[in-house]
Amino acid sequence: MSTPALQVEGVSKDFGRIIALRGVTFSVQPGEFVSILGRNGAGKTTLLNIISGVARPSDGSVQLFGTDPNDRENKAKLAVISHEMFLYGNLTAVENLEYYSQVYNVPDASQRIDDVLTDVELKHRRFDLVATYSRGMTQRLTIARALLHEPSLLLLDEPFTGLDQHAIGMLIALLKKQKEMGRTIILTTHDLHTAEILSDRYLIISKHKIVRDGLMADTTPDEIRETYFSSDKQEVGV
Repeated sequence: MSTPALQVEGVSKDFGRIIALRGVTFSVQPGEFVSILGRNGAGKTTLLNIISGVARPSDGSVQLFGTDPNDRENKAKLAVISHEMFLYGNLTAVENLEYYSQVYNVPDASQRIDDVLTDVELKHRRFDLVATYSRGMTQRLTIARALLHEPSLLLLDEPFTGLDQHAIGMLIALLKKQKEMGRTIILTTHDLHTAEILSDRYLIISKHKIVRDGLMADTTPDEIRETYFSSDKQEVGV
């Protein structure tokens, strides 16, 4: 078997007396699409922060492609779509993407910028300041930024927040395309329907730990819902 794209081993995270994660262990193979399901406050965002190297676990370890998440080569393979946009409002869409194309040494940057703006349907607003964008448009540009350097691993933390139905459909189509291209994708969400459409596999987090790890093909939607909704209500929101 090939080296996992992601290996999480016994990861725990405490914020003082607040428990965020406790003994989380799982791996993700290259090209796999995994949805992490859980109520608000289950620890999904904390887990993605640890995977991306933004936060360090209190205990346990994480490896990306067999090495430390903070290795420079891993940074170039990784893209994160989170609640933090990492965009500059006083720059245009093109200027933002030009900046990130330099950060990631994107070849043929002009064409790549044109492609991702077309994918997120923002080409017509490419010369407008990002400060003039709606919440949904800003989220779509964030997606363009993440896809710009064609990452091997995509981490998406509730990426559908702030999108209208048309934009949601567009993002689902984009993620299906990324999956077909063999990218490894990890999505956190509490939208069970979207997870069912997109995912090869799902994890359910409750009480700071994984309570179910299953393949979508081997599980009925009703079984997923039963486990999800029967999980105890979170005592602490992190």
